[in-house]
Amino acid sequence: MAIAFVAIAVIGFSFALSQSAQQTVDNRQLHLFETCGAIQSEIQQLFPNEEETQTRVNNPELFQQQLTRVLSSQEGIEGGLWHLDSGFFGYTFPSYRGSDIKRDTPETERTLLAALSLRAIEQGGLVESVQRDNNMAVLAVACPITTHEGLSAWLIQRSSLVPTASTITNVILFALLAIGGVVMYLKSLAFERRWYLERDKLVKQGDDETQPVPVTSNINEVQPLLMLLYQARQKNINLEQTIAALEAKLARTSDLSAVARIAASFAKELSKRLEQTKNNFLALSTEQQRIDQLNHVAAELDRINTLVVCYENLDLAAPSSQGYERENLADWLDHIANYHQDRTAKDTQTITAVCTEQLALHSHLLLIRFALDTLIGHAATFGPDRGEILIKAGSTDDKTITVEVIDEHNGLSAQQERRVFRDDDVLPEAYGQGLKLVRDTLAIIHATVSYESDGENSRFILQIPMTSE
Repeated sequence: MAIAFVAIAVIGFSFALSQSAQQTVDNRQLHLFETCGAIQSEIQQLFPNEEETQTRVNNPELFQQQLTRVLSSQEGIEGGLWHLDSGFFGYTFPSYRGSDIKRDTPETERTLLAALSLRAIEQGGLVESVQRDNNMAVLAVACPITTHEGLSAWLIQRSSLVPTASTITNVILFALLAIGGVVMYLKSLAFERRWYLERDKLVKQGDDETQPVPVTSNINEVQPLLMLLYQARQKNINLEQTIAALEAKLARTSDLSAVARIAASFAKELSKRLEQTKNNFLALSTEQQRIDQLNHVAAELDRINTLVVCYENLDLAAPSSQGYERENLADWLDHIANYHQDRTAKDTQTITAVCTEQLALHSHLLLIRFALDTLIGHAATFGPDRGEILIKAGSTDDKTITVEVIDEHNGLSAQQERRVFRDDDVLPEAYGQGLKLVRDTLAIIHATVSYESDGENSRFILQIPMTSE
């Protein structure tokens, strides 16, 4: 608004000066000079330069026509010619709008025009005269016509003037408006600066969530916003407390779910070892064999006890290194394959374990067993009813063992593949779902799991780092 006031004041000030009496006189006088020069040019075209200067005007009607043609587009200008010997002739006022017939200038102005014309002839150039009062100005000019001796053209125009008092009044008013606009602009700048400083201060205080939101401000317009911010901060604090409580419950529920699902693998591992021990006892035939087997059972019980303690002290955030065991990888995977063949696979599915090298797996067997149980069960549930599930193991290098679970599923879409290890569901509804816990569990021991498909077979690839004893 202040800038608009200043702009209006500048435009008004310029307009008032342009309409002042002196400026009007100067503009009209300049216009008369240009018009008189145009008359000179028009008449000179009638008489080539090489002809001698004439002493008499032989064709005044032709001069009359040239004057009329030039002045027909000049509003309020009357003109004519003056000859030193013959006096006035060729008078014209084509823009005259009066009802009476105007044939000549008033007698009082003829003396002025004759004197101007004589001066123009004597000086050989344009001369002017201005007669003015507070409301009206009479402007006259004369210029010599060089094609004839003693001949000059003259023009006269009457112009209304804006009173000087009005001009001064308008200039003062617009100057006051400009000053008011500047004052408003400076006040606006000061207010904005103060507003921005206060805003930055409030933003800084608002960013510090440990401090209470200020509820007072030097800027009245900000006061309602501060109250809203204070209420929002309180609601946010309450929501954060509620969310924290829910997250704690959810984390506890998630941990319980994970431990319960790992417990199933723990039971399977115990069942496998106890069943093997039972089968070994049934195959004994001599006393010495029984003694040797008892020693073997004692050692196995120690291993089982280690496994039980590992499960009891299981911390999904940071499992203890006491849970690490050493197993022959080929035998261990073969036991797992046989277990799932008997209890998980459909009647028309085959589960086979292949280990291309003699490898010893030293890692957190309980967590790896959980991952393999989940992946094998997943492949058996959602894979083809008639097909083979292959558990293939080998070493990538001296520090990493690769275990692949391969089935005959034809693969996932790109969108589904991106979500394989992102969603966790205890009871997944489709192939590729519910494997986030497998990824998270393996990440605890710095192992990884990935998915690949060639369009005919799908495979889950476990990369298990070896840990020194």
